[in-house]
Amino acid sequence: MSNDTATAPAPLPPFRGLSQRQQRGMDCVWCGITLTASTAIDLGPRPIRILDYATHWFPRSCQGHRGDAAYKALLDHCTDCPTCPEGCETGAQLRRAVREARR
Repeated sequence: MSNDTATAPAPLPPFRGLSQRQQRGMDCVWCGITLTASTAIDLGPRPIRILDYATHWFPRSCQGHRGDAAYKALLDHCTDCPTCPEGCETGAQLRRAVREARR
């Protein structure tokens, strides 16, 4: 898996509670550390509604939180997925992301 997120996006902190830099993807959404092109992990576009305007925001995290997000997404996905015990594709992608983050 590359620096993209898996199919099931991980839950994130509330948008309104983030700094402008975190909202813009300049800082990690979890810890607020400043990101660079080489250290940022793209968490994928997320839909958001601001007043009456529907748009997307593009959160990013630091390398240290990459595994946390994948692990949370895996737990959330497997709780509701009846085919995960047999090996669904989304679960497999999330498990790969968790393993990759531990390297």
